[in-house]
Amino acid sequence: METKQLTETEESTEMKQLTLGDLSFQRIREGNYIYADKTEYIYNMLAGNRFNNCFLSRPRRFGKTLLLTTIRELFQGDRELFRGLWIDNSDYKFERHPVLDFTMTYINVDTKDKLIGRIMEDLESFAVMHGVTLTSKYLDKMFEQLLKGICEKYEARAVILVDEYDVPVTDHLRDEDVARGNIDVLHSFYRSLKSFSDYVHFAFVTGISRFAMAALDSGPNNFTDISLLPEFAAICGFTMDEMDTIFGDRYVDTLDILISEGRIDRNADIAAMKNKIEYYYDGYNWLGKDRVLNPFSLIRFFFHKKFGTFWPKSGKPSHLSELVRENPLDYIRPKLVAIGEGEITDAELSVLKPVPVLFHSGYLTIDRPMTKDEIIQYKIDNKELPDNKDLLFAEDDDDEQKFILKISNREVAKGFEYALFHSAFDQKDKFFGNFAKKLPVALLNNNSKKTASLFHDLLAAISFEQHEPSEKHYHAVLQAAIIATGLEVIGQASGSQGKSDMSAFFKNTRVVIEVKYCRTGQNFAVDINQAEKELAAALDKAADQIKSKDYAAPFRVAGKNLVGVAIAVRGRDEVAVRFIEP
Repeated sequence: METKQLTETEESTEMKQLTLGDLSFQRIREGNYIYADKTEYIYNMLAGNRFNNCFLSRPRRFGKTLLLTTIRELFQGDRELFRGLWIDNSDYKFERHPVLDFTMTYINVDTKDKLIGRIMEDLESFAVMHGVTLTSKYLDKMFEQLLKGICEKYEARAVILVDEYDVPVTDHLRDEDVARGNIDVLHSFYRSLKSFSDYVHFAFVTGISRFAMAALDSGPNNFTDISLLPEFAAICGFTMDEMDTIFGDRYVDTLDILISEGRIDRNADIAAMKNKIEYYYDGYNWLGKDRVLNPFSLIRFFFHKKFGTFWPKSGKPSHLSELVRENPLDYIRPKLVAIGEGEITDAELSVLKPVPVLFHSGYLTIDRPMTKDEIIQYKIDNKELPDNKDLLFAEDDDDEQKFILKISNREVAKGFEYALFHSAFDQKDKFFGNFAKKLPVALLNNNSKKTASLFHDLLAAISFEQHEPSEKHYHAVLQAAIIATGLEVIGQASGSQGKSDMSAFFKNTRVVIEVKYCRTGQNFAVDINQAEKELAAALDKAADQIKSKDYAAPFRVAGKNLVGVAIAVRGRDEVAVRFIEP
């Protein structure tokens, strides 16, 4: 879909300012700020009353609020703000409608009554603004009186815009009673909205999650979820073409600074810089023809002129931290293959699953659709179909499209584990805070006894609901803990003859780590000598693997100090560590 930016003859030739704060559409258009023209998407959503009620899910910092303020100004009929944009040259009528815009970032709404009270306060404020008298003390009747009064006054139906609709739920996931109580309130609110549809011209609701979507999915005039409709895939964020239009006049200066500061190869040209920008910030896919770059990060890239991890550091959704702490390994190792659209959108409060949570939060995105042959082979490999070619198509009657997911881009990959592991292991906790301080020191000093003791205490102190007696389980736990200390860690780092479990980077040292697990019977007897023998044998195996497969090879040419660390785990929390020269 083509977009159009104001030309220099239509607006000042001065370079446009970067929108580092959360500015409304009005402020952006009245000031000299960058803007990606999304009005064609809005037109296609509104044309011919195609949708009466819409819902859009996008990650934080993706421009949902800006989109809502654009719709607000459109319905308030201020055509001057849209001069030079796509919709200004369309057949759109710019008819005026009264707009009620709710932002549900209410603080401390930890009871149903508090949430009802806050929504009522909004209704009363709108009533004062529009000169309507409210006599009822009940939420649904107040809403009806407000809508009816506004329609009579302006002789036009109202437009309802709701931003951050899910905050009253996601802020209270640790208390399911509160979350469900607030969902009941939201259900009543949206049911009222739909019941009074004669007074509503258009309603648009945005948020990050789908936890409260049940409130929008029932009854007449259901909300249409446009989150995965291909035609609206780029309604938020920047496409590569939009980046050229908006930031093209910054390319030369940005490239010069990147080269001068050694942030990009000195022989790089603009095409190489764009490729690296795409690698870092592009890749979000909502099933459209265009993948989308993160607008928050892209703006900060051109402001700071460096490839930083801006979006992950801007604050992860509060509900994600709560969910990860309750069941960390499912979020650290999410399923990425053979994901149906239903699985992506499935977000029932009673059974919150990692894939939809991570997808809607922006950490995962769709890589590509799977072919029929890939789906069948996946089902055979996972024992979902018999390994009999004559029965495959007879048994496989699932026509739902399946996708392969991925971490969205390089920026997200760098922040993904760090953000999730800090959720799983909170450094504010007294125990883990001490662990985070002591582990790097123990590693730097090649202190095998102290390192083993720290890992033992960690495994003994943290209770995972899904204990799994396997090497991959303890590999994930230990890697999570190491990253959460603040060290940079690469999992499955490639060596000359294979992949080590992980490699840690700090100061002038590179640490190559291999983990081995000793299985024990469910009711194994405590035999200290046997345990020591098993741990020693596992350490021998791990140390030999580090050396024989030369896992340190990728780091040897860098001239860094190299350390090999063999780790053996037995049972739930018995740990032995050996430092070697790799």
